[in-house]
Amino acid sequence: MVSLLIGSANRDPERFDQPNVLDLTRTPNEHLSFGRGPHFCIGAALARLEARIAFPLLLERLGQVRLTIPAESLTWRPTRVMRGLAALPLERYRNSCVVHGPSGRR
Repeated sequence: MVSLLIGSANRDPERFDQPNVLDLTRTPNEHLSFGRGPHFCIGAALARLEARIAFPLLLERLGQVRLTIPAESLTWRPTRVMRGLAALPLERYRNSCVVHGPSGRR
């Protein structure tokens, strides 16, 4: 039986220094997120463009954020296919006051 773990493809210690660290400025960054060769994702350019536009806007609108719990307490969804957090509890700051939750009230 062969089991492919896509989430581990970009975390190869022989390929990347500090593979478990999210480093958006890593160079070279020959990741497999969009596939390779004939299996390369046709939407890769659109996804990259959306990320270049959406992330700066999101961070600009949210402002400064931080975790509300220690990073070691984050829990991951129990899946072998795609790794992801069960939740990402954040609080944001706006005009020197902490804003909690989606309602924006403290």
